[in-house]
Amino acid sequence: MFVFAWTGFSTARTAGKLATSPSRTPVATEPKCIELHVDADPRFAAAAGGAVRCLAELAGMPEHVCREFQEATIRACLKAFESRPTASHVIEFCRFEDRVEVVVDPNIGAAAIRLTRSVNSHG
Repeated sequence: MFVFAWTGFSTARTAGKLATSPSRTPVATEPKCIELHVDADPRFAAAAGGAVRCLAELAGMPEHVCREFQEATIRACLKAFESRPTASHVIEFCRFEDRVEVVVDPNIGAAAIRLTRSVNSHG
């Protein structure tokens, strides 16, 4: 699947003068990311699960994959909330052309919880 993004202009010499036209080159677009800052409240884990399910459905994933991704996100958030109950937490949702990613607490390095589901492998 290709999408087009404006990449500027191409200039070429034609009949002794410069001709300029907008360029329509197929390029991968930037990921669409949302960053959510929450307290360690289980209701926010459920909200994060709902958000990832929405992104998965919009990406065209099958129903059972959307449901499993939602449940995995809720479990990941609850795990992070239990391990750091007094801290505030960051949940990143990114929709790429070929996958959807969720990262819980990306700012804590190797202890961050990363979930990824591919769009293409679910035909």
